[in-house]
Amino acid sequence: MNTRRIIFLSLFGVYHLSVLLFTIYMESKKDDLNFLFEMFKEISLFKYGAMVGLVLLVIEFIWSRNDARKVVNP
Repeated sequence: MNTRRIIFLSLFGVYHLSVLLFTIYMESKKDDLNFLFEMFKEISLFKYGAMVGLVLLVIEFIWSRNDARKVVNP
């Protein structure tokens, strides 16, 4: 793997780790209704986080496909 790919996969891993930590934090606050209502006001921001994840996934798919083509047609 080249250096750019390692950096990209590191960013992808950090993204998934942050999503995991966020969901664990939200689960720990499930009994605090005031906190949950405040988060509900900001729910529209979550679509941007989901979009970042999808963009990273598409980049990885394209990158893997290009690598596979290079192996078949050197």
